[in-house]
Amino acid sequence: MDARTIIESLTGKFPEAISEAGIESPIRIQAYVDKDKAKEVCQYLKDSLQFDHLCSVCGVDYPQRNELEAVYHIASYDHAVVLTLKARLPRDSPEIESIVPVYWNANWYERETYELYGIVFKNHPNLKPLVLPEEMLGEWPLRKDYEGFPNKTARNLV
Repeated sequence: MDARTIIESLTGKFPEAISEAGIESPIRIQAYVDKDKAKEVCQYLKDSLQFDHLCSVCGVDYPQRNELEAVYHIASYDHAVVLTLKARLPRDSPEIESIVPVYWNANWYERETYELYGIVFKNHPNLKPLVLPEEMLGEWPLRKDYEGFPNKTARNLV
């Protein structure tokens, strides 16, 4: 399955939920997904398009747009294409449905993204602290308005 076929399948199945879909190279594609459809789109990617490997989940902070993005990198063992799927979230209430029921390894990635950016993954089975010391919980140190960002010494994280 090539990049064009994947994009056409996604936009055909989810015309209202997928936007700005594009091909970066023959093996890299990207698209935005409506935050309320992210889990459903991930399920379709896994079941119908053989995207069976979640590589990562992370966050990106855009304070000037008052948004955060949840970013998913999803790959396939059957075809050499990696998809970057992004969901825009309001910065003051960043919530998106957990994809742990689709990709089990999202568990760790979502927990880390919650801790570092404050993105809440609704219905996550165990959204508890993973990496930060207790005194930093709720500070979201990777947001760009975090005091001292970027902290080049990382002394607070050791």
